Amino acid sequence: MKVLKLMGIVIVVILVIFMTFLFYMGYFNTLKVNEKEMGPYTYVYERFVGPYMDSGAVFMRIEKELKAMDVSTEKAIGFYYDNPAKVAKEKLRSDCGIVLEEKDMPRVPELKKKFKVAAFQKKDCMVIEFPVKNMLSYMIGPIKCYDALFKYAKEKNYKIETNGSMVTTFEYYLKDKILFVMEIVK
Repeated sequence: MKVLKLMGIVIVVILVIFMTFLFYMGYFNTLKVNEKEMGPYTYVYERFVGPYMDSGAVFMRIEKELKAMDVSTEKAIGFYYDNPAKVAKEKLRSDCGIVLEEKDMPRVPELKKKFKVAAFQKKDCMVIEFPVKNMLSYMIGPIKCYDALFKYAKEKNYKIETNGSMVTTFEYYLKDKILFVMEIVK
């Protein structure tokens, strides 16, 4: 009987620790969708095809190369073109990149020799902020935030897809938070 009681206590303690960790990570945060203008951004990027969760290596490689060139790498951006509920994970398309700071803009011609460079013009968007606590935030955030964005878009009668692809959807990575962003298309 003592063994069962001890096992029960251990299980309760593990569950409390796990729930506390999820709370710390922001899993239970109430998500608020805001509508605001996002952009403009100029960014250096590389196209990636495959599971979105595997794109981290592309971001790290670009960041490393830009740091070696003494280009600021404080803000990253990832554009996600396909709905993973409808497209096979090995065919998901994304652009993974680093947003250029104003001070690095004169270097765009030099950067174009090594990287793809693009611009995102100012657009009205739906935005959710999610905290970055550690690397797990990059996995928990999408699970929580995209459902909330899709639900909000449906409530407002905004389009989620046009011509078979998702509306402009991106994640804007800052030091302490991730902005999950979808363009507003009516």
